[in-house]
Amino acid sequence: MSDAREATGEATPPGAQPYLISPLEWDPEGLAQSLEAALSAGGVVAFRLRPAHLAHGAAQALQQICAGRVAFLLQDDVDLALALGADGVHLGDPAGVRDARARLGPDRILGASCGRSRHAAMLAGEDGADYIAFGEVGRRPQPPVFELIAWWNELFVLPCLLQGAFDERSLELAARADFIGVSDEVWRHPDGAAAGIRALRQGLARG
Repeated sequence: MSDAREATGEATPPGAQPYLISPLEWDPEGLAQSLEAALSAGGVVAFRLRPAHLAHGAAQALQQICAGRVAFLLQDDVDLALALGADGVHLGDPAGVRDARARLGPDRILGASCGRSRHAAMLAGEDGADYIAFGEVGRRPQPPVFELIAWWNELFVLPCLLQGAFDERSLELAARADFIGVSDEVWRHPDGAAAGIRALRQGLARG
C-alpha cells in the first residue's frame, strides 16, 4: 500500500498504520459520514469494503470519499473492483491470489487473509499478493498471532496486516505489524470515528 500513499502524495509515516474495514451493520449514509470523519483524523492508509456492502452505487460513493486520500479496496470482488477502477482487492481466501493478480494486473493492490497459516502466507506472497493478513476481524488476537507477526517480519519484506479487535495491551503488541486492520473500534467509538482513529494511533504509538 506504499504505492497508493505515494500516488496520493501522502508521506509514509513509520510504524504500524491504521487500515479501516467496513462494519458488519451499516447504513450507507451513516458509514459515509463516519468514513469522512475517520479519514479527517489522518494516518489511515486504506479502507476495505466487505462483501455485504458491495452494491455498486454505495461502493462508488465511498470510493469518492477515499479518492486521493487512502487506498480503496473491495473484498473478494474482482469484477466490481475493475468496473469501479478501485485501488485493489482483498481476498478472504488466499488460494485465489494467483488468478486475482492475473486479472488485476500489476498496478492494483492485492491482499489476502491467511489466518494463522504460515504456509498460506508464503504461497500468497509467491503468487503475487502485495500484503498478507493475519488474524480475524472482530476477534482479539491471541499470543500465537503476535508470534506469527514477529516471525514474518524477521524473514520477509512483504508487508503484513494484523486484523482483529484490540484493547490497549494488544495494540502495543500489534504495533509490530505494518498495518492494523480495525472495524468497530472506530465505527462504534463513543466520541465518533475521528476519535476512534486518534485513540488507535495513540495506542500504537505506545507499542
